[in-house]
Amino acid sequence: MSKHPPQVRCQGRSNCFACALRQDMVCSDVTLDDLVDFHAGIDDFDYSHGATLFGMGAPTEAVYCIRGGAVKMVRFDAAGGERIVRVLKVGDVAGFESAFADNYEHAAIAVGEVRACRIPIVYFRRFVAEHAGLQARLLEKSQAALREAESWLTELVGGTTPARTRVARLLLRLRVGSGDRIHRFSVDDMAAIIGSTPETVSRAVSEFVRQGLLVKGGSGAAKRHFRGDIAALEKVSQDG
Repeated sequence: MSKHPPQVRCQGRSNCFACALRQDMVCSDVTLDDLVDFHAGIDDFDYSHGATLFGMGAPTEAVYCIRGGAVKMVRFDAAGGERIVRVLKVGDVAGFESAFADNYEHAAIAVGEVRACRIPIVYFRRFVAEHAGLQARLLEKSQAALREAESWLTELVGGTTPARTRVARLLLRLRVGSGDRIHRFSVDDMAAIIGSTPETVSRAVSEFVRQGLLVKGGSGAAKRHFRGDIAALEKVSQDG
């Protein structure tokens, strides 16, 4: 049976005024009066697992506020190998680091089902220029992204820290909100993030499942997830 290609579906115009996640979004400091003009060109999109929001090197046409799911930011080398440099979750903005460049620095690919607000770059640039609150919010996002990149290098990638510890740290970073649900990436993706082999990651995950630290849930790439014993994973993450 052939697999269906990843799907991208436009759900129509966004309603910023009724958005339950607005306080978590980049426009949280913008008044409702100011949003009248801003939200006019924003559309809601649904992306199935594996769908590309934008490609590395493609012209910068929009930024994407993540409202549901997870997005991996990928850089490809000359040989076609991929390196996952960051994972975006609810409230993050895909493409903001390239918002004032001609081309996207990374590719953005949906992991599981993703919902995002697509903001055309011409709207975004104009709104940033006109609203100091949004400028400050973007600066906060930029600083947070830099801190995240630094912590990935020090806590997740390579070094002498045991792979089991780094897998636990990654799982905690893939946590959804403050609950016990964890985005379930493929072992290949997890290996690409922590700089290990899929076999090593698979062994660590299997061990966590056997020990009851992880419970697999959902079916298919779009719905699958983990339920985690967060306290136990935090303890493992401190080893090494």
